Amino acid sequence: MRTRYRAAALALACLAGAGAVAGTVRGRMQDEPQVQDRTLPMFMQAKLDYSKDVLEGLTTADFTKVVQGAQALRKLAEDELWRVNPNINYVRYTEEFVRLTDALEAEGQAQDIDGAALNYVNLTINCINCHKFVRDQRVTRLDGERLRR
Repeated sequence: MRTRYRAAALALACLAGAGAVAGTVRGRMQDEPQVQDRTLPMFMQAKLDYSKDVLEGLTTADFTKVVQGAQALRKLAEDELWRVNPNINYVRYTEEFVRLTDALEAEGQAQDIDGAALNYVNLTINCINCHKFVRDQRVTRLDGERLRR
């Protein structure tokens, strides 16, 4: 049990550092007026911003932020910009992302800081693995346009 807490604390510390390095650009998707005006980089930035909100909620025990961040992340997975490719592995990463955001929301509502932190870490690992897969497999958009990093 102690190892679980240490692993979660270490992961949260690493993620906090990564969040600080990533900057504070707040191009939130709901602020954008039209779908065609949105770009994949803006979409990914919104995902990072919502993830930082969850991390802030976890570190301050602000469960409202945790729940709202999880809900916002879940909503992103339903957006058309999310569906980059029908590749079965990409679909599996997406399904796992949805499952983990739902679990994160539930843990936030239950005010279970340890469960929420563990789900957040697992969600982050899933994102990293998915991005690695997309880079390594050179997954392209359905319209043939290469993904921009």
